Amino acid sequence: MSVKVLLPALLLAALGSAFPAAAQDAHYWTYGYGPIGQLTEGTLVGGVEDVSATYYNPGALALIREPRFVFGLTSIELATITARNAAGQNLDFNSHVFDVIPAMVAGHVGHDGSRPDQFAFAFLSRHDTDWDIGYSNDEVSPDSPDASAGYGRVRERVVEYWFGGTWSHRIREGFSLGVSPFVAFRLQRSRRSLSLEDVADGASRAVFVGSENEYTHVRALAKLGAAWRPGRLKLGVTVTTPGLAVYGRGSTVFNASIVCDVAPSSLCPSTAVLAASINGQASLPLLSASSQDGLSATYRSPWSVAAGATWSGSRTAIHTTVEWFSAVEPYDILSPAPAPVAGSPATIPLTFRGAAKSVVDFGAGFERRLGAQLTLYGGAARNASPWRPESETLASWDLVDATAGVSLDRGRSRLALGVGYSWGSGQLPRVIVPPDATGQRPATEARFSRWTVSVAASLDGAPR
Repeated sequence: MSVKVLLPALLLAALGSAFPAAAQDAHYWTYGYGPIGQLTEGTLVGGVEDVSATYYNPGALALIREPRFVFGLTSIELATITARNAAGQNLDFNSHVFDVIPAMVAGHVGHDGSRPDQFAFAFLSRHDTDWDIGYSNDEVSPDSPDASAGYGRVRERVVEYWFGGTWSHRIREGFSLGVSPFVAFRLQRSRRSLSLEDVADGASRAVFVGSENEYTHVRALAKLGAAWRPGRLKLGVTVTTPGLAVYGRGSTVFNASIVCDVAPSSLCPSTAVLAASINGQASLPLLSASSQDGLSATYRSPWSVAAGATWSGSRTAIHTTVEWFSAVEPYDILSPAPAPVAGSPATIPLTFRGAAKSVVDFGAGFERRLGAQLTLYGGAARNASPWRPESETLASWDLVDATAGVSLDRGRSRLALGVGYSWGSGQLPRVIVPPDATGQRPATEARFSRWTVSVAASLDGAPR
């Protein structure tokens, strides 16, 4: 695709709003915790039986007969995102990621599990993503008088860790309440760059746009839970609060340049196109740059309410959980000042926004004891994306997650191993083309898949 076609589109889409911010997390049910939670898609709000209760249901901790120390490790063997023509004709997005993530470390505090008050501590990895998506277009040929080239990269790094503990109180036999206060540490870095060049009909054009947004945020939140276990049924409900900001700082870097060796014409973007993209009037060539540090950063997370039930037989257990997440209205994560344009009163607005729609995730899992030591597990879940257009995230697709695995119980210890697969597809708004007449950006279909290998271990807190 000729760069002379991409230039006006770039000015509308890239200069007007930089690049997609990808500021909101893609999915809420990405990780499972503990030997059983990782193999049953985390459907344990009702029937959790180890100290992963610190996350799944803090109310259940006081009902667990043998609290354990838990260590979980999730190895993402291969995650892939592919979107044909996402940036324009023959400009494809594609990325492959390998990562190793410490999912959970949790332990029971104290040795007497018979007391009505029980305590535990936990470290959770809630998000750990590192996408590096590239696209390119190369039509340079010595046999043709026309030549064009294009290259771009989208890099997204998000980590979020929760540190906290749990207090659970058994009110009566089979019924308890609990709370897990957490401190959440979040770091996000978003980088976008695009370079386009074209030589055609005696005119040359060159465009470069780059932006980087980075912030660190700390918030406090709490998960409250209740557990009731009448007979073979195990029931639970939890509420997770939004975060209360403790600290937030960020920075923004932006650079844009446009050069055309002929006067504005059909070959080059007109000042009218520029005026539609930026505040004020500007002419070619154009140069804009801004570097801002020490900005106040805001991050907003949703309310969530979950309910779960587990039915336990002599050798089989069935787990189910459903969780609702509230919407997060559009807001500015960072509010940098507009970038100035050299030699002009015009400015380019810079934004970095977050938003999320309300979603419901649900799933089911099972366990089947095959012998005195070996147990088979499996699970499937709908992992919905909270994407909404205001946030301009990349992951607009819902996922289906499926996992299977086994655990080996050796008295005081349990070791679990599982394999999971996630897949989904959805419409990805193009990032370099202008909106159509209705103000909507054209979209292309994107496909996502991820293989995971999970390993987890637990250990009783005291000898039997």
